[in-house]
Amino acid sequence: MRSVFAMRSVLVVLWICLTPLTAAAEGRVALLIGNGGYARDELALRNPANDVAALDAALARLGFDVRRETDLTREEMQEALTWFRGAAEGAEIAMIFYAGHAVQVGAENYLIGTELTEVSGPALTEASLTLSELIGATEGLGAGLSLIVLDACRDNPFGPAGLGRPGLAPVSGGAGTLVAYATDPGNVAADGAGENSPFTAALLQHIETPGLDVRLMFGRVRQDVVRRSGGAQVPWVEEAVLGEYAFAPAADRRDPDDEFARWRRAVGAHSVESYRGYLDDYPEGIYAIVARLRIDSLEGNAEEAEIAAADLPQATAALELAGYLVPSVGYPPDTQVKQAFAAWQNAQPAGARGFAALMGEGARKAAFVGTYTAGILRNDLQRFASVEESLRTAEENLSEAEAEFADDTGAQQTLATMRRQVAQIAAIKEGVAADLDASRTYYHDLLVLTNRYLSEYMEIEFQPRFASSRGITRLSDRAMSDAQTFYAHLGLVGDAPDGSYAWLTAFLEGNE
Repeated sequence: MRSVFAMRSVLVVLWICLTPLTAAAEGRVALLIGNGGYARDELALRNPANDVAALDAALARLGFDVRRETDLTREEMQEALTWFRGAAEGAEIAMIFYAGHAVQVGAENYLIGTELTEVSGPALTEASLTLSELIGATEGLGAGLSLIVLDACRDNPFGPAGLGRPGLAPVSGGAGTLVAYATDPGNVAADGAGENSPFTAALLQHIETPGLDVRLMFGRVRQDVVRRSGGAQVPWVEEAVLGEYAFAPAADRRDPDDEFARWRRAVGAHSVESYRGYLDDYPEGIYAIVARLRIDSLEGNAEEAEIAAADLPQATAALELAGYLVPSVGYPPDTQVKQAFAAWQNAQPAGARGFAALMGEGARKAAFVGTYTAGILRNDLQRFASVEESLRTAEENLSEAEAEFADDTGAQQTLATMRRQVAQIAAIKEGVAADLDASRTYYHDLLVLTNRYLSEYMEIEFQPRFASSRGITRLSDRAMSDAQTFYAHLGLVGDAPDGSYAWLTAFLEGNE
């Protein structure tokens, strides 16, 4: 039963300035633009300047020739693109990063300059660069990898005027080009309450990891942003990257005995400095998670680092739903659960790393997955009912035709065709039935798991609401209905004997 609950928040996207894994860190050029100080006060953004400053520092450490600009007009952005084309010609990596306001009008995306004073179509055109212009600036450079990164989907300032749509439209470049967005097409991203936007903050966390391939880094950043936003923001990428690339070269392989000896010295000193020294030498070492947790503990930021034996089953369920444990038949060893808990703690902000916080996240994931799965199951039930009715009708028609034309030689070809069609529908029914079996079993196991281990942490606030804020009324209504269905079924499971499928009876009655 426990083999169906690895649900990682998914997917992605960010910007990458990378180099082939076998190449030296040479010929790297980046143009960073952060627009936050707009002429219209209501458009002001706090983080674009912080974002480009932090990326400037990181890229400089990675060997990039960086030009960082803030609060540019359209004319100034055009001048910066002219510099970029000259500096990036023949480069190994050529990258443009833009943080600020942008809006989608028609099929084009407009990156808004700070001189905008009037909310109108002509003013937008006069004060903005288009994404097409950015892509054009990377074409013909002969660069090994061209990157355009847009942390620019914060909102649509033209919405009240009825101009444009929220978010940006997906656009891709040619071979060797990657275009990355802070969130998925048509949606908005957060500027963030911290020093950096959630998108840039996640990128900064992984950008200097030695030897990390772009595809793996995409997954890590995507997971961070999705988890931190509760699924409301999902980075997006359009790419035609050729080859394998990494931001930082792979670290030299060291003798495991050397790392163990270094770790023992850190433990012997048991100080913030000793553990940070270990992390400097082995940032991805086998004791890295423990080192970070001990630093937190010494600095007074840690919460309970251990799970009580009685709480291990509950923690296992939450860690599986959060993606930190791979589900298996039966329960994993206690040590494996505690290691997964330590990994989860390491990814959480200070003040939210205890057992109660873990269970809260597990409950939120259960509500999200339950809502999603209820929708799938409803669809599978409707598909099965539809194909079953089609098969019944086809079989009745065939039976009548065979009874009436069995001795008619001229009708035999038609009868043979009808038999093949009935067989095809029957095969389709078997496939739909298999899908229904899988979704029904998954949903039942999720209900049982949630009721047994997470029900006391479930809250009605976990039901989805964000779709309506984006103007997707039908999706919002359907998601809310599916969430309410999941909560109702949880109640049925809690009241029914073990093994009961009372929830399925209620579901079938609701689909009639």
